[in-house]
Amino acid sequence: MKARFFILALFMLVVSIGADAQTRAGVMTNSGDTIVNTATVNLLFKVTTPNDVASFQVVNTKVSGTVAGNSLFQASNDGTNYVTLDTLVNTNVTTNTKIFLDAPAKYLWYRVSTTGSGTMAAKTSGYAILRR
Repeated sequence: MKARFFILALFMLVVSIGADAQTRAGVMTNSGDTIVNTATVNLLFKVTTPNDVASFQVVNTKVSGTVAGNSLFQASNDGTNYVTLDTLVNTNVTTNTKIFLDAPAKYLWYRVSTTGSGTMAAKTSGYAILRR
């Protein structure tokens, strides 16, 4: 009887822990914009609740020319002054992509700031997943 009670209590604990986990997914603002030559496109995402894990994926797809430049993963508490947390160096391939993690999510604002280089065009998109 004690063994059954223990197994039932353990099961209820596992289920209640799993029920508390929440996931929020979204597309970063300005997704789908095109980077032309040396232009900069900022993909933005605002975190509205505390999260244990935040992951952000940037996808830069070649449209024409020789793709080059950088995608900077940045964070801010005020939405104006950003610090760089990580970098993706874009090369002349069909798709440049990277997933950036911040665990636990410590900032209110996140962005991926992509600047082109030379004569090129690339479509940039960003996606976010937050887990509590």
